[in-house]
Amino acid sequence: MKVCHTLICFFLFFSLQDGNPGLVSAQVSVYSGIEGENVTVECSIASYGTRKFFYKKTCEQKDILIETSGASAQRGRYSIDYDDRHFFVTITQLTKSDSGKYWCGVDTSSSSTSYTFIEIIVVDAKLDGDPSAEKTIDARTGGNIVVECSFTRSGTERYFCKEECERDILVETTSDTYTKKDRYSIRHVKGGFVFVSIKQLTQSDSGWYRCGLDRTDSSNSSFRKKSTCFFPGHRPKQEC
Repeated sequence: MKVCHTLICFFLFFSLQDGNPGLVSAQVSVYSGIEGENVTVECSIASYGTRKFFYKKTCEQKDILIETSGASAQRGRYSIDYDDRHFFVTITQLTKSDSGKYWCGVDTSSSSTSYTFIEIIVVDAKLDGDPSAEKTIDARTGGNIVVECSFTRSGTERYFCKEECERDILVETTSDTYTKKDRYSIRHVKGGFVFVSIKQLTQSDSGWYRCGLDRTDSSNSSFRKKSTCFFPGHRPKQEC
């Protein structure tokens, strides 16, 4: 069976934020991790309790991923480590299906439970490093990709565009909310993190893309250096 691949090349032209690679924003408890790697989230609980648990979406018993009355536990890809009203949950070998909303809980009494809300976003790549940081993503046609971009300075307009960004912007946002346009989406999270995505990839999606901040800023002029993409199977390299 013939498998088609789409090469997506991302290029970020701003300096990027240092810090904990897993934690995106402690204020909103949003964490990110790269597909295939691990992520650890921190659950801060206001009260002491015996049973600690971690679940997804609903409070139904079938959705509890891991629980323990001790200081640590492991179940499949999930593990808990507890220390003085804080417990840490680690998920290994992340998959895209791990993206979503989670709750950490502690039973403080027979009729009371303390909760912490967590969101995890699983991405294909994180753009970090020097001002010309770049990533090449080998994705299958028909699939989806999510990329995390981060900025060291603040701005009001975040956008996602292709190639030299001289034509229409694919999608943009001036708020901290999620914005979708056709197959493209963008979401800004407080702390300087932006998540961009493309759904239902086609061969025509191959090329260089940029995450941008404030197009009207004269210091934010487009910059593109010559780069190449490498296709699967050691084929000859081709310019994006």
